[in-house]
Amino acid sequence: MLFYQIKIVIKPYKTDEFIKSTRSFKTDEFIKSTRSFARKIRKEKGCLGYSVYRDSEKENTFSVVGKWRTRPAMEKHFKTQNFEVLIGAARVLGETFEMNIAEVLKTGDFQLAREQIASQNKVHGEAG
Repeated sequence: MLFYQIKIVIKPYKTDEFIKSTRSFKTDEFIKSTRSFARKIRKEKGCLGYSVYRDSEKENTFSVVGKWRTRPAMEKHFKTQNFEVLIGAARVLGETFEMNIAEVLKTGDFQLAREQIASQNKVHGEAG
């Protein structure tokens, strides 16, 4: 499983235009518009999840998180019109852009979290 995370800081006076561009937007409402855009991407083969978040303190900052079953599925997504629209809008309307891609090494519940804490305590010589 792979993830990508994109952080986009949009020029303050271009925020509404960015929101409109990531949907073929018929509405200026952020929630409705990003749901529609994300829904399209979630239908792509191999997509396990896709979300767009708006920073609660910096209204012109957005984070996009995509979760993919395989590397080929994610790479195919990078060639879609949906991804091109997102990147194009960020390029034209954005101030900064940062993308991270990661492969998931482990998944689990609270037990995994406890194991990770315990292993870090051992590394640092702390009592559990």
